[in-house]
Amino acid sequence: MITDTLDRLGAYYCLGGSLGKALEYLASRPLESFPEGWTDIDGDEAFLLVQSRETRPSSEEPFETHRKYADIHITLEGEEWMGYAPEADLEPLSDYSPEKDCRTYSGDGVFFPGGPDRFFIFFPWDAHKGCITMGAGGRVRKIVVKAALEGR
Repeated sequence: MITDTLDRLGAYYCLGGSLGKALEYLASRPLESFPEGWTDIDGDEAFLLVQSRETRPSSEEPFETHRKYADIHITLEGEEWMGYAPEADLEPLSDYSPEKDCRTYSGDGVFFPGGPDRFFIFFPWDAHKGCITMGAGGRVRKIVVKAALEGR
């Protein structure tokens, strides 16, 4: 997992491949300008989803991992917490679904506040969960970028 401030996106272009391309794309555009739904960056190699969701208590959301894509999460509006745990520390709840590129888990992790000035990158070994509340729930608008990884 990587977390940093948006003004430092350029420091991570060195990750290269689709992930580097996605970070450059994000840095070159006003993030608030993306419409709800899907936006192409590089076909199936990199794309972003803008979504609005209600936050939920951590106990109501499983952790998840992906094999094909790294995720970049950016909170645009509202307050959300992002959960993280090493995949090896969790108990699987489901088998891996190639169609959804997802496997879910239960267990404990650590939580970090999201915000309009921060981003998170989660790799396949990083179990994560978003749209988490630590108090009263609320609505968040966020970007989730999917960037294909080499050798998937």
